[in-house]
Amino acid sequence: MIKNIKAILLKKAIFVASNISDENLIKLLKFSQKIITDKKIKGTAKTIENLFKNKHPSIVLTKKLFSNLSKKPKEKFIENFLINQVIIGSEVRNKNSKKLGFTLPWLFVLSPTARCNLHCIGCYAGEYQKEQDVLSFEEIDRIFREAKELGFHFIVISGGEPFIRKDLLDLFEKHNDIYFMVYTNGTLIDEKLAKKLAELGNVAPAISVEGFEKETDARRGSGMFQKILLAMENLKKNGVLFGFSATPTIKNSDILVSDEFIDFFIDKGCLFGWYFQYVPIGRNPDTSLMALPEQRNRLRERVAYFRQTKPIFIGDFWNDGPYVGGCMAGARPNAGYFHINSNGDVEPCVFLQFSVDNIIGKKLVEVIHSPFFQAIQKEQPYCQNGNLLSPCALIDNPWVLRKLYQEYKPKPSYPGIEKVVKDPQITKTLDNYAKEYKKIVDPIWERDLSKRFKH
Repeated sequence: MIKNIKAILLKKAIFVASNISDENLIKLLKFSQKIITDKKIKGTAKTIENLFKNKHPSIVLTKKLFSNLSKKPKEKFIENFLINQVIIGSEVRNKNSKKLGFTLPWLFVLSPTARCNLHCIGCYAGEYQKEQDVLSFEEIDRIFREAKELGFHFIVISGGEPFIRKDLLDLFEKHNDIYFMVYTNGTLIDEKLAKKLAELGNVAPAISVEGFEKETDARRGSGMFQKILLAMENLKKNGVLFGFSATPTIKNSDILVSDEFIDFFIDKGCLFGWYFQYVPIGRNPDTSLMALPEQRNRLRERVAYFRQTKPIFIGDFWNDGPYVGGCMAGARPNAGYFHINSNGDVEPCVFLQFSVDNIIGKKLVEVIHSPFFQAIQKEQPYCQNGNLLSPCALIDNPWVLRKLYQEYKPKPSYPGIEKVVKDPQITKTLDNYAKEYKKIVDPIWERDLSKRFKH
């Protein structure tokens, strides 16, 4: 009963604040701090309040969120994400964690299919089995139901190309109290699908781009950039929340950190953007495509600049380690996550494609607390100096992944992924990359960040 009252009060307060004045938004944040019990979330609300008071670009982004979205997407972002997941969901996850005797992560990723209509170079999902969708509608439905019981109301959908699966929209509709972010190539988002997503309201597509037309078509195929722009136009016209997803490589990293790139996609209607470094996985991993350590650090610097100057939310999966406590893999408590692939295999991360569990025939809570995941958590932070700027067990601390692989003998998700732990040429390249990157970021960590973000 108290939860329901709290949800109603929050929803009403948020809609009052959606009148777009700076004063109303600040009042909303003050009000939310009075009824939020989770100390971390209360602290985040206070931080945002201070940003708004100082006229930070995030206030422009918030106004755009309220003004650009149509009725249903606005309602579902507020109800499902802000209230169900962030505020009330955190309380439910905390209570369940106490009952279970271990702390739950913040979210998980599920790939309902490995099928895709494109063949992008270096795609992390590009080598999964594509013959069939092993996870049935009923199985995914069961996973979502168990997720909500544990307090998860934000789930990331990946692939393959998720929208190839025709029953996916039925799952989104059935679980209309969950907020879904869907990583997609965007080519299937025509006017009809955009309208359907606007009607559902609880789906935010993250559309993959590689830069501008030249870079995107080089990796994704001729004409793909124009199809992506058309998808964004359809979503913007129907008031759907959407953003971009970009993979920095040695070839395009400098373009992806330019003002021109960010400004272009803000103009197209993106309210968020995610960066994911290219990593050498797949049947034939290509280490030569990895962005240089200097380029990765430049991305970190530029994302910090974008956050202070641009009205868009930016996430940087590798470089944001300090903000989430390091590596998120292995269902790490509170800020962590894990991945259920299209075969039902439960992986510590979408990029660490090894598993000891399969969700079929097991409860969600069982696979979250696997010995393999617990071992990953115990190793964190992986490096001796606790540098959260080099958090990853694949490219920043590859010797940790090799150790865990030897100890737990996890099943490879597809033939060939073992190369990242067995192939002498690849392991040597990853070791050298990690050492060179640490030369850049260790001084930055020690001088500027270690005291503020101590693990």
